[in-house]
Amino acid sequence: MSTVTAVRAAWGAALLIAPNAVLRYLPHQRIDRAARMFARVLGARDLAQATIVGWWPTRGWILAGAAIDATHASTMLALALLMPDHRRLALTNAATASAFVAAGVHQARA
Repeated sequence: MSTVTAVRAAWGAALLIAPNAVLRYLPHQRIDRAARMFARVLGARDLAQATIVGWWPTRGWILAGAAIDATHASTMLALALLMPDHRRLALTNAATASAFVAAGVHQARA
């Protein structure tokens, strides 16, 4: 398992199991029920993605994961524009997804 996949799995598990513990360290205005639910859904997706890439670490799966992360980053940028109350959290989320995109593309090239 690559370092990127292990980090994604740990991040996903943390979001799924203890969203409050993770969210309180991120720059946002408040931790509400919607933010916790979103964190859990995102955590489940990250765990699923880490599992797939961990079992089948092919270039195709890694790039598919990077594409999913790019889509996620784009939607978080749109959310930041449309929902000012969640702007900081959405931008932080977009930055995290963008880092996973860069790591995935780098991993696929190696």
